[in-house]
Amino acid sequence: MAKLTDTQLIVLSKAAARDDGTAIIPEALNKAAAVKVAVSLVSRQLMREVRSKPNMPVWREDEEGGGTSLVITRKGREAIGLEHGESDSSNPSSAAEETGVQRGQRSSQYRLKRIDEPRAGSKQAVIVTMLSRKSGATLEALVEATGWLPHTTRAALTGLRKRGYTVLLERQDGRSSLYRVASRQNRAAA
Repeated sequence: MAKLTDTQLIVLSKAAARDDGTAIIPEALNKAAAVKVAVSLVSRQLMREVRSKPNMPVWREDEEGGGTSLVITRKGREAIGLEHGESDSSNPSSAAEETGVQRGQRSSQYRLKRIDEPRAGSKQAVIVTMLSRKSGATLEALVEATGWLPHTTRAALTGLRKRGYTVLLERQDGRSSLYRVASRQNRAAA
């Protein structure tokens, strides 16, 4: 599957977090961009268009004023890294009519996959290798190894923290700060 844009990921993630699985248009997205995102997600079967019911967020309105909502599909949940439980209760026609108990059962069926190690050969794997050395690595060394800009490299470090790594920053007077990753034993203890 082709990569998803940041906007597509945001729309899918926010829809997956909602009990009814419906998408909400991000505030910074204009109408033309919203249409483009919707067309892309629907054509890839990551979301499905349904007629809006009361209390459902409306993605777009037709000429007669009827609302259309976008509902995330099983394929959409898998695209953002959510596991699916035994049964699929994300049926868009009944999603808005679920009881609170049904919503609780459905939300417990989807769990985030634990991603620990980056893909071998990726730039994040290079960063983990460099940070795992006893001497650690400076931001400049990480930038040089990856070819990323400094702000992108710092964002990658934040991404590693979200994956469960303990990234340590050691500030040094008059020299560049060092970044390190705690060893597996130290991470397990933490």
